[in-house]
Amino acid sequence: MSKRGNKKYSKEFKLEVVQEYLTGKGSQREICKKYEIPAKRTLERWIKWYNGHKESREQSGSKTEINMTKG
Repeated sequence: MSKRGNKKYSKEFKLEVVQEYLTGKGSQREICKKYEIPAKRTLERWIKWYNGHKESREQSGSKTEINMTKG
């Protein structure tokens, strides 16, 4: 059996994908398919973080890193 885990996305990748959506280059579904993001909900969460100036935090061992925030 294969073990499923969460895929990690870089800050740059998230920003690229969100900006592509926000500039009208595709629907959420189309962009998820293009970038092989398995759940539309993931993109929706990134958009909320981007628009709300919220930060995405990713756990790396005992260290927490900030992944994304709108400029």
